[in-house]
Amino acid sequence: MPARALAVLSLLLMAGACAAPQTGTFTPAPIVPAVSMDAVEDQDPTAPFTLSVVDGILEEVNVTSDRSETIEGAFSEDLTSWTSEGIMDAGSTHTVVAKAVSSDGTVTEFEQQFTTQARESSGFEVADVTPVAEGEEVGVGAPIIVTFTEDAPDRAAVERLLVVESEKGHEGAWRWIDDDTVIYRTKEYWEGHQTVTFTADFEGEFLGDDTWGGEDYTAQLKIGEANISRADLDSHTMTVEVDGEVAKEIPISGGSGDEWEYHTATGTHLVMEKFEDKTMVSPGRQEGDEGYYSTEVKWATRINASGEFVHGAPWAEEEGRLGNWNGSHGCLNASLADAEWFFHMAQRGDPVEITGSPRPMPWDNGWGYWVMSYDEWKEGSAL
Repeated sequence: MPARALAVLSLLLMAGACAAPQTGTFTPAPIVPAVSMDAVEDQDPTAPFTLSVVDGILEEVNVTSDRSETIEGAFSEDLTSWTSEGIMDAGSTHTVVAKAVSSDGTVTEFEQQFTTQARESSGFEVADVTPVAEGEEVGVGAPIIVTFTEDAPDRAAVERLLVVESEKGHEGAWRWIDDDTVIYRTKEYWEGHQTVTFTADFEGEFLGDDTWGGEDYTAQLKIGEANISRADLDSHTMTVEVDGEVAKEIPISGGSGDEWEYHTATGTHLVMEKFEDKTMVSPGRQEGDEGYYSTEVKWATRINASGEFVHGAPWAEEEGRLGNWNGSHGCLNASLADAEWFFHMAQRGDPVEITGSPRPMPWDNGWGYWVMSYDEWKEGSAL
């Protein structure tokens, strides 16, 4: 290299070495949390899965199935992982939504789906719902009596999947009377003129003891007029209200009380069934026994299981008993005309509230469910 060029290069190098350093702000790269999940397609619904995060902590985790079920889970102590708890819906798509944050405040939002394995129904299903019949309207005291095809493997697991919705709103609770039957009763009477929908959300649900639910089951009750009858055995009168207005005052004759079983039971009864013609036979007695009777009556409306009816009794009318004194074997006697009127207006589930007798109505005598207080009723729930 020529001497002149060497001199110029030396000067440039010296100038560069003596120059002031450049000034500015250093911005480090953000710390981005990385979220991962070990759930797989065709995930075993009984197996837990875990979300994990690197370079951050988990702030939120929400897991829901396409059946609107929420999956619970627990965070690790350092918040770097979350593990599901319990058993998930089978044959269902689950959506996992999570949020993680790093030490510098960088947020990662995570969303992913997976599907659980299907499970065949174990045969546990709803066999019957009473009182539900095509075209029937029921009363404001109507229970919902659900009978299953077999014993519930886990009452609580089954009860959580039973849903009752009404158009006008209500409060109610289930009570188990045995392992294959559960009954729903409201705190107060239903409001009249509405539809109540019962659903058993069993499809893909774990019911305990390796039992999985089959198809969902839905039934509707049509609540009709608010018919509430109040029978006073002291005044020998039954007052019938329809939608809050007195529709009829019926002179009656209640149980004589000559024997304990001949007292008409005090307490709230419900209309259960009706017969235009009915043979009344003394309970627990055979023909020839003392006190045996067999009497044909008309317009018989059953109000409990042990034989109490509202029915026509022309002989009681002839004797002047109606509205004056009690002389029946426990039924509420009325004139043929009044019994026929009551028969035609009565709906299954209509309350008949009876007062004035020393004999209490057992809660399990037919549909005597309103004899219990609501707090007592709720004690029969599995939840």
